[in-house]
Amino acid sequence: MDRFIDLEKIFKDLKYIGSKNCFESTNKGNFLIKDGIPDLFIDDGDKITNKQKDFYEDIKFPNYNGIENFGDLIDYAQKSIFAEKLDKEIPMHSKLLEAGCGTGQLSLFLSRYKRQIFSIDLSLGSLKLGEDFRKKNSINNVYFFRMNLFKLLFPENFFDIIVSNGVLHHTGDPQKAFNELTKCLKKNGYIIVGLYHKYGRIFTNMRQLMVKCFGDSLKILDKKNIDKKLSTEKKYAWFNDQYKNPKESSHTFNEVFNWFNQADIEFISSIPFSYADNLTESNLLTKQKNISRSKIFFSEIAQCFSPQQISEGGFFIMIGKKN
Repeated sequence: MDRFIDLEKIFKDLKYIGSKNCFESTNKGNFLIKDGIPDLFIDDGDKITNKQKDFYEDIKFPNYNGIENFGDLIDYAQKSIFAEKLDKEIPMHSKLLEAGCGTGQLSLFLSRYKRQIFSIDLSLGSLKLGEDFRKKNSINNVYFFRMNLFKLLFPENFFDIIVSNGVLHHTGDPQKAFNELTKCLKKNGYIIVGLYHKYGRIFTNMRQLMVKCFGDSLKILDKKNIDKKLSTEKKYAWFNDQYKNPKESSHTFNEVFNWFNQADIEFISSIPFSYADNLTESNLLTKQKNISRSKIFFSEIAQCFSPQQISEGGFFIMIGKKN
């Protein structure tokens, strides 16, 4: 219970009432604690928000199949260059928000080095998986909340780092969601967003159309759906997330670069556009050279033919720093 009492210092207008197992708010009503998760969700009236909530109650992504303890999680996460670099570069004692954390694996992996991590998602079922793993492994500096991206309850200028990877493109208004997140970011804080790429996702979009027209049997066109190394649960989650999601959008470097400018966010780097083939030798949070318009144009078009983009569903990451 001490974890919840401590949260009162952050959520200024919320008061934890242990006897009622809830947070009370003077202007937003009461919020119950469900399965150990403070349910701070406020409905924004958007049908897409509610469709995604229902979708991810069924598709808990990513799942914990084969990950039994924190050591397993570290081994699994370190296979991702992106996750490993974040862990090395995010300073000790940082306040970090993962917006759209799913089952919380990245948040839990980054919990080392005395960071304070807040993780939000629409899906109570997904959050419960993360909370169960947190309790089992005695991780006390990660807090899971059910919360709406468009109705955040965190103070402004609060976080040192905000990560939202593979989330904004499943909302009704990705740029608005991005702007809401930047309000909670401190000056000189970093925001890291991962999005579907307009051209890198073309092959997946073609497969989506074929599956829609001719049925799920054509899921074999995506190698991950028939990969014998993946469990049945992981293949089910991948297929539904990639081919059955109620809402998705795709974006370009220049589009998101304009989001950054309009929100007074300095561009720092982008995967893959800032690094070519030497990501392992570079730092994500170190300012990279600005990319010329002509170079970015050809680089973006080239994503159509990138084997990695085709395999991973077409994805890119943008990193910025708040001025």
